[in-house]
Amino acid sequence: MCHINICYEHMFSIITILEQLNIEKMKKTFIFISLLLLVNSAYSQVGGLSASKLGTICTETVPKNTIEFEPFFSYASSTHFFDNEGNMEDLFSTDDSTQFFSASGLRFSYGLFENFELGVSLPVDMSTISFGAKYKLPFGEKITSGVFLGYNTIIGNAVYVRRNSAQESTAAMVGGLILTFNFSEKLSCDFNAQYQRHINTTVAGHKQGMFLSTDFGYYLIDNVNFILGMNYFFKEYDTFENNSHLFTLNPGIAIEKAENFILVLNAPIDLFGKNEYQVFGFGLALTIMIN
Repeated sequence: MCHINICYEHMFSIITILEQLNIEKMKKTFIFISLLLLVNSAYSQVGGLSASKLGTICTETVPKNTIEFEPFFSYASSTHFFDNEGNMEDLFSTDDSTQFFSASGLRFSYGLFENFELGVSLPVDMSTISFGAKYKLPFGEKITSGVFLGYNTIIGNAVYVRRNSAQESTAAMVGGLILTFNFSEKLSCDFNAQYQRHINTTVAGHKQGMFLSTDFGYYLIDNVNFILGMNYFFKEYDTFENNSHLFTLNPGIAIEKAENFILVLNAPIDLFGKNEYQVFGFGLALTIMIN
């Protein structure tokens, strides 16, 4: 998923001009359109950590002195959005327009010692960087647990104004809990809950958010894991009407036929939300293990 940054200084300047001209209808329309563009997603979540299925982090860590390297690509399109009452509306006035999103990047995870890994992920344009650390707690068999911490920030290709940041451009700390349920040799489930807090409140009044994610996987065929993921996030703003949330269904498949790499494919679709785009997407990742 991608995010879009908005220049709020320009937004406030235009609103001031419209107020002076007393063009109430234009002013309301501009505020409404600006509110719809408060789109943000994966940048706020922890990055650089390993997952056994799709995007949900698992309790298992990369083996000691081993590197997990993963190039990834994602693509999505949108013709609708969820408004501030949760209704799905047309994004454009005509049927021949579509909003496209695409992203690619790299992830590196390293097993520093047993049950502990460090990781980093970044897009190919090096505009942001995400650091993460994960520790698997030393108890449990059928149900295992772990904890993680992360830090996200921008490192290039953007103007960074620390105390007047545009949406999602200010640095953020992330932490959370992981649970993995091993129901059988074929069926398992990963769950994690994340809390994210920006170092500084953004111009839009956003400071904190929460992310819930779960992946169910079943080996219907040997070394082929069929996966159903569900992802939800909620982001809080100073103004209640600006709060946003989104629920995404994320089916996918992990092909584990080779010894040292796994091919992962997924196709997320947003089912309901508020103040967010409604998108259909496709993702591809190649997880490579280097001893």
